[in-house]
Amino acid sequence: MNCPPHAYTSDHSAGIMNSAYHIIYLDKVDSTNTYLKNHPELWEHDLITVVAAEQTGGRGRHTRKWHSEPGLDLTFSTLCIPPRPLNDPSCITIIAGLGVYRCLRRYCDKGLNLKWPNDILYGNKKIGGILCEMVPKHGAPAVIIGIGININTTAFPDEISSTASSLKAVTGKEHDVFTICEGILDEIGVLMRDFRVPLDRLLLDEWINASASIGRKVLFYNNGREESGVISGINPDGSLVLVSSTGDRIDSYKDEIIYKLE
Repeated sequence: MNCPPHAYTSDHSAGIMNSAYHIIYLDKVDSTNTYLKNHPELWEHDLITVVAAEQTGGRGRHTRKWHSEPGLDLTFSTLCIPPRPLNDPSCITIIAGLGVYRCLRRYCDKGLNLKWPNDILYGNKKIGGILCEMVPKHGAPAVIIGIGININTTAFPDEISSTASSLKAVTGKEHDVFTICEGILDEIGVLMRDFRVPLDRLLLDEWINASASIGRKVLFYNNGREESGVISGINPDGSLVLVSSTGDRIDSYKDEIIYKLE
């Protein structure tokens, strides 16, 4: 990661604070989400952020492992304190995805797209993912937003080499990881100023325009049965509208989906 040599510390009391954010740098950690979750004394600052040079146990949705290369990619978690109550983090995932998209499109506008619920793609290849987890803060919910972005990696493990990409792979040049981290935090901060559930229609339309998910064929689970269908829309609470292969409409869907290869 292109940061000053003193920027990493394993002691969060010695973290670096820049002019806009409280940011803690760790040489190595199992998961930045877990670290932030286990240190509630850090939760007094909105967008308190933990960045890891190396993350050994990064997680995606449904406990899937997130791969990142030490020193080359961006793995961080930030605590979001919503200005209004919420029951689940679905809308925060949408907001975080938009924040990442707004930042990264400065570098690779064409081909960048969002995949419901939490992936950032370039074309059909994944370059980033988001994991949001709710935590109780003085009786009110806060959300830890975990973000992993492939920045400067160009070689991936065999099992994901055909489905993963990076910012360097699509732009042909290296990028400053710290600059991108702050850029994402800037965008999330702007988006959260007027956050409410249901989401503002303009934000929802922006997400839809940035996404290639609408119209995609998927497998999903309906009353415990696997069915096939199409994503026909997204609701202001972050859930999906699906139309099954038999023509049934399934609204407010938030469970697992599998995108069919096309």
